Amino acid sequence: MTLRATLKKSEILRLKNDINKLFEEGKSVKVLPLKILYQVLPPDATQPKVQAMFIVSKRTLKSATSRNRVKRCMREAYRHLKADLLTALAQRCPFVHQLRLALLFQSASTDTVSTKQMKMILSKGIEKVVARLSQEQIS
Repeated sequence: MTLRATLKKSEILRLKNDINKLFEEGKSVKVLPLKILYQVLPPDATQPKVQAMFIVSKRTLKSATSRNRVKRCMREAYRHLKADLLTALAQRCPFVHQLRLALLFQSASTDTVSTKQMKMILSKGIEKVVARLSQEQIS
């Protein structure tokens, strides 16, 4: 039986304290045209293991419909890659499995990107994040 690729409302990063902490203390990975901020947070029984947030700046895309389209593509790509992220974290970073991971995906593209392209970009970015987390665990 295959699991459905879903992105629940609880898996979206919304708590102001977590967002502020992510911007202040988070570490970044760049995979053009994306910048990914990530941070390992303390465990919370009421929150999911991985929470994500998607941002597109008004400076890069003036049109609201274009910004919404890019965010929709990012969410869709993340939704499909979420299972891969969780398995990679469980295999390569067992310590993160006990904690929570906050992710922020920020687009710096001046044009819209298709979901297929965004999926390729996000998979590269997620690989970099998992690699960094596994290196941090070793050191």
